[in-house]
Amino acid sequence: MDNSNTVPKQLKPFVKGDPRINRKGRPKSFDAIRALAQEIAHEPITVVNGHKSTVVEQILRKWASSSNPQLQRAFIEIAFGKVPDKIDISAVGEFMVR
Repeated sequence: MDNSNTVPKQLKPFVKGDPRINRKGRPKSFDAIRALAQEIAHEPITVVNGHKSTVVEQILRKWASSSNPQLQRAFIEIAFGKVPDKIDISAVGEFMVR
């Protein structure tokens, strides 16, 4: 017997005034999840030889020593700022024209 087209008895369609309807929609920001992620990132952990660090420190150390160029770039951008996407070559031409 194929039950894929039947609705289980415990599920009922929405009706007017149903309290299950989410009128506000999904949250507009991820503030709560960001706060949780920051809390987890600051949790202390113990690594080799009793050295204490945080979760975020261990992640950054893995990125810095990774052979993956994307992780290396992410580490550099966090440490020193985003790498510029555009190079302004108009200034270079001014020095060469003289």
